[in-house]
Amino acid sequence: MMKMMKMRGLMLLMVFTAVLFTACEDNDDTQPPAKPEVTILELGSSHDNPNDNMASVGGEFHMEAEIVAEGKIDIVQLIVHPEGEHDHEDGEHEEWEIDTTYTKFSGLKNTLFHEHLHVGGSAEPGDYHVDFIVTDMEGNQSSAEAELQIVEN
Repeated sequence: MMKMMKMRGLMLLMVFTAVLFTACEDNDDTQPPAKPEVTILELGSSHDNPNDNMASVGGEFHMEAEIVAEGKIDIVQLIVHPEGEHDHEDGEHEEWEIDTTYTKFSGLKNTLFHEHLHVGGSAEPGDYHVDFIVTDMEGNQSSAEAELQIVEN
């Protein structure tokens, strides 16, 4: 009888120890935030033509994009650069590009990016590529691309 009680006590101790170690396990099942979602909604010469993907030399264009960032926005970067061949030898025009980083959206989970951007008066007409890049506070990054045509006024 005494031997049986010792066995039960030992079994109880083993079960208690197993439960204790299982309960103390690090069960961190939280998933890292998903990459930001980026959608260019409008890119064009004006609010009258919000999606014509055009801008005039010396004029402006506007861009609107939706950003959803579960990990909160850190920075937004807009890059516009020449696409294909451009003739820089005419003396009247020069290479034009934009590379701007916005921090005013930092800390937001979602926002509507809406900016009016100036095209230089000596910008060379032609095809340009638009890269819109969003990085969240976790270091996740997503981007959207578009084409923009710069024309003489």
